[in-house]
Amino acid sequence: MTARRVFAIWLATTVAGAVLLALPDSSGAVVRISERHGPGVVDVLGMVVVLAGSAVLWWHLIRHRGLVVRGLGGRATAALLTTLVLALALVAWSVLADIGWWWVAGAGCAWAAQLVALRATAHPRSASAPGSRPR
Repeated sequence: MTARRVFAIWLATTVAGAVLLALPDSSGAVVRISERHGPGVVDVLGMVVVLAGSAVLWWHLIRHRGLVVRGLGGRATAALLTTLVLALALVAWSVLADIGWWWVAGAGCAWAAQLVALRATAHPRSASAPGSRPR
């Protein structure tokens, strides 16, 4: 599967899941996460759709991790992975602790980190490309 196709699937599922999450859900909380957070049935469906698209993206990134490292370099890949982990931790912390809209910052950083990694798989640098180090 090409990076372009993975991006299209990921974007479509992210948008569809976000729309489902934004819809009003009058059903009771399926699971109570915190005092103010508890997804209803429609919210759970939205999360499943988003996670399905993310699974496709992550599968592609893990499968082509060598291209990510070659395209970005070892240090940049480590920094990108650290950014992703911290961003997801911020999302989890803000939801579990009822800290308001901080999850948006975490989700945005995670979104950007994943797109940078995906871009590296779409256009990897070759060993003879300008700016690449000889082996």
